[in-house]
Amino acid sequence: MEQDNNEKLARQRKKRVRAQQNFITALCLGCMLFTVGWSVYAVKEDKIAEAGTSNSSVAKSESSSKADSSETDKKNKDESSQSDSSAAEINSKGEYSRPADTEDDLSDAVFIGDSRTVGMMNSTDKPKATFLCAVGLNIDTALTSADITLENGNYGTIPDALAQKQYGRVYIAFGTNEMGWPYIDTFKEHYTELVSKIVELQPDAKIYCLGILPVTASKDAEGETVNNANAETFSQAISEVAAQLGVNYLDCSAAVEDENGYLPEEASTDGVHLNSEYCLRWQNFIIDNT
Repeated sequence: MEQDNNEKLARQRKKRVRAQQNFITALCLGCMLFTVGWSVYAVKEDKIAEAGTSNSSVAKSESSSKADSSETDKKNKDESSQSDSSAAEINSKGEYSRPADTEDDLSDAVFIGDSRTVGMMNSTDKPKATFLCAVGLNIDTALTSADITLENGNYGTIPDALAQKQYGRVYIAFGTNEMGWPYIDTFKEHYTELVSKIVELQPDAKIYCLGILPVTASKDAEGETVNNANAETFSQAISEVAAQLGVNYLDCSAAVEDENGYLPEEASTDGVHLNSEYCLRWQNFIIDNT
């Protein structure tokens, strides 16, 4: 009887052990399945995260590209605006506010004339240019007046000064002081004498006889002699002398006149003599057209 009980207890213990083993086995399988499932899930999450990062990077890249493009467009627009502004400024100041030929320093040029030429001398941004001019000088006194400073520091005449050095270009600007002369033939006679002497002293130079610049509308209205009608008449005489002697004539009116052919009121304090800005326009026109 006791032996039967022992066998029964032994069988019960085996069953418990087998149940425990089965439970542990199932638990291990569950853990393994959980581990595998979690691994699969983790891999998928990583891929999704990578895809998200990639898309985010692309989006950022596209956004950055758009921002760069926008910045470039803005910069181009700003530069274009500045260019347009600069062009507008040039147009507002006149076509000859600066010369097209910026390399011409006028080092081979000499300007001969009266007080208007003195104005250019005082306003020029071409310090290598030479000026033989004086206030009140005219074609009647240009060959004899000792108003010109020579290289030795003494005063002499225009012929004395021209004998010191050979120039490539000679610009002659007389006529404003002579507009009151009653006889145009006398003007032409003296002008011819002056130009002939300059040709003699400067045989290899290009010589330019400059037309008389216009005056302002207010000066024209009050001027019985110094007016635009006389400026045109005496300029025509200068042109005829230039043609006769085989030298160049240059009408510079376009450099300074307004749409009505007058010197603008703001260009002069007395209606005749140019301020610094318009002196430079005159000079720039000469540079670009000779």
